[in-house]
Amino acid sequence: MEENQATKIIPLNSENASFFVKNGFLGMKYKEQEFSRVFLHRIFPFEKEWEYISVMGEDLQEIGIIKDIDCFSESIKELLTQELQRKYYVQKVEKIVQLKERYGFSYWNIITAENRQVNFTMQDTFRNILRVGEDKAVLMDVDGNRFVIESISALDRKSYKKIELYL
Repeated sequence: MEENQATKIIPLNSENASFFVKNGFLGMKYKEQEFSRVFLHRIFPFEKEWEYISVMGEDLQEIGIIKDIDCFSESIKELLTQELQRKYYVQKVEKIVQLKERYGFSYWNIITAENRQVNFTMQDTFRNILRVGEDKAVLMDVDGNRFVIESISALDRKSYKKIELYL
């Protein structure tokens, strides 16, 4: 009887997989097979940023899972880190300058960790603020951009008062 492919999980590590960049894309060699382009997906994007990474081929079929990127050499780990940071780029909210709500939309003016002032709009604000753990929040705007408040308790008093209603 043939094993169901959907139930087969292939662990990827430094012994059976190697990653490289070719023509600007992340590729992978697994055993004797070479994949010219692979995509990385965090299985637990908020809880375990560098663990349990799904590696998919161009057809978006899962090739295997990296349990922890620390099992790879520093150079491979750097490639994986860069790819994950590019894919999961989020702006970190340092301060909420202004927050207004009108007709089911909220309009945000924030200062990011890069000291940039950013404006974005949220629809259905209560549903688009995701609490992660006790002190972290992820915000999703109408365009699908993500913003993160790493520590709600570390926000200045005025910023906290603006967001308190939605938490």
